[in-house]
Amino acid sequence: MKGWTPRPASGHDGYMTLCRSIALLCLILPSLVRASDDRFQSLRDGAHRLDNLSSFLERYLGSCKDEQTRSECERELRSLRRNLDREIYLTSIAEQTLEIVRPERVHGGYRFVVTPFIDGGGIALTHGAPRRQDAAGRPLIDFVVLDGKLPPGMDEMALESALRTGRLELEIVFRPEGIWRLKRKGQPGFYEGVKSRFLGLRLLDSRSGAQIASKVL
Repeated sequence: MKGWTPRPASGHDGYMTLCRSIALLCLILPSLVRASDDRFQSLRDGAHRLDNLSSFLERYLGSCKDEQTRSECERELRSLRRNLDREIYLTSIAEQTLEIVRPERVHGGYRFVVTPFIDGGGIALTHGAPRRQDAAGRPLIDFVVLDGKLPPGMDEMALESALRTGRLELEIVFRPEGIWRLKRKGQPGFYEGVKSRFLGLRLLDSRSGAQIASKVL
């Protein structure tokens, strides 16, 4: 049997095919957005909310400085981390959002580039672990990108106002996976943090609670 070769579409056929494809995409995209929202909400509902991220990070990192009790302390700390690693947690940040979220205008909406490095009072919560530093000695980590459209009632000027005034909140659902340390360049001491896997992120207008963008990783 002879092979079948697709027939190139005529100009009219090609135009109609393009129109049908665009219409289908318009139908599919809202469903995909809703599915992403539902997945994030499911993650959020099953997570333990942390009212104080700094306290959690300090507890997870721990400190065993007494030489006489160090072995027992480190044993208990490893056991504590294993137990904490089994759970999923939810935290939210407001003040730092301006520092770690960079909006970019794209066709049909916005893209938000997130630096997944949350300062928890000298201990960082990160998505993965930084492996190197920039020229100034700051830890480098890969970005996470959220795509979204502005919610009803928020236009570009309102978003810019929210960015200027810090009226944005970032929710993070994560699971801890260990600790990391990086020697500071030209300074004594180390950068320290809790390596985790970010399972989902959601950016909100903190005044109205409206969602601007979300992503399940």
